[in-house]
Amino acid sequence: MEGTMRFALFTTKVVCTLLIALGIALARPAWAAEIRVLNANALTVALRELAAEHTKQTGNQVTFISGSPGQIQQKVDAGEQFDLLIMPMPALTALETARKLMAGSRRPLARVGIGIAIREGAPQPDISTSDALRKTLLAQQKITYSDSRTGGLSGINAQKVLQNLGIAEEIKSKLLPNADGQGLIAKGEADLGLYNVSEIPRAKGVVLLGPVPAAVQAYITYDAAVPGSSSSPSAAIEFLKFIASPAAAPSWQCAGLELAGP
Repeated sequence: MEGTMRFALFTTKVVCTLLIALGIALARPAWAAEIRVLNANALTVALRELAAEHTKQTGNQVTFISGSPGQIQQKVDAGEQFDLLIMPMPALTALETARKLMAGSRRPLARVGIGIAIREGAPQPDISTSDALRKTLLAQQKITYSDSRTGGLSGINAQKVLQNLGIAEEIKSKLLPNADGQGLIAKGEADLGLYNVSEIPRAKGVVLLGPVPAAVQAYITYDAAVPGSSSSPSAAIEFLKFIASPAAAPSWQCAGLELAGP
């Protein structure tokens, strides 16, 4: 079974790589620029893959400053200089209202839901339906998720999933909000965890069991926009069009996110 799982994961990675390579093709302009991107952690894997392809085709260099939504907001408030900002939708709404974004540059980019993280090699419980997930969670001794005090949003959405399942109070004594909850799972100190689907594959010793069922899912939607203070607005807009195009969808999907609509 373990060998089958490893082969399936390897095959998925190969397919994702081929889809990304085949799906994205843009013309190379005659100029190059530096694009500084300020983004929430959940999007980092997909963004780096897309940026590498964009650089190959345009010559433009893309650098990233990543962090939790709270950390990114602090950088924005402190006057950090950047050319493209990718944050949860409410944060960009506030910046747009304050007229700190280039008019017409904001657009929906991607969204991510909550998944179940388990220790690599551990038995795989059933989470295929809301009832199955409810029974699985109630059967665990310790359940972890991100501590929202660090500025992340996945912990808040993990709690929303538990509320949607109707077991938030019943399961309260089993919950372990922690800044390194996935580390607890890897060490066997927590049975499973609820995290953004995009964040689970990055933790050593932890694997994604699967997303929670759609009926109880809670999403974070990320928008992107160019700030009015950007030093490379044209290049930033082109990069935004690139990462938001339908051809970029495989990169987002392989990283555990869904490309948003126009």
